[in-house]
Amino acid sequence: MRPNLSLGDFIAPKATKIQDYIGAFAVTTGIGVSELCAEFEAQQDDYNSIMAKALADRLAEAFAERMHQHVRTTLWGYTVDEVLNNEALIAEKYCGIRPAPGYPACPDHNQKRVLFDLLKVTENTGITLTESLAMFPAASVSGWYYSHPESRYFSIGRIGEDQVADYAERTGMDIETAKRWLKPLLR
Repeated sequence: MRPNLSLGDFIAPKATKIQDYIGAFAVTTGIGVSELCAEFEAQQDDYNSIMAKALADRLAEAFAERMHQHVRTTLWGYTVDEVLNNEALIAEKYCGIRPAPGYPACPDHNQKRVLFDLLKVTENTGITLTESLAMFPAASVSGWYYSHPESRYFSIGRIGEDQVADYAERTGMDIETAKRWLKPLLR
């Protein structure tokens, strides 16, 4: 039987000898991409518009991955001797994770608001949140850093009404709002 995991499982209690950290990040490579794509589209050049968007998206992911490596090996230094080839990086053989709000381990997009407030993301990067909590520019990535040696990615399964009610109470949301944001997970 698989355990039901929570990101909270990857924060070591103070009483243990595990030294771990949790942090947050937000990066973008999309500044100016909308304007560039509009120029391409005005010239009926859909190919270059699509390629510019795709390249900006890939660069944002690469930037986020590189920053995670810098945090692991230098800033927090818990894997100072890390040497991974491309295949190992793709297979995420490093220690630590960077889950993002809206993804399987952290499905509530509202947590982006917490992250944006904590880091003053808009003021520091120009990244904004839309009404549906998508990031703009689109070529942006944000999330949490976990260094716990046992941290790993996972998906949250279906949740019941009692779990929605508990989550709503802990986050200060009313139940209907929580249900709307967590709808894909409801049983």
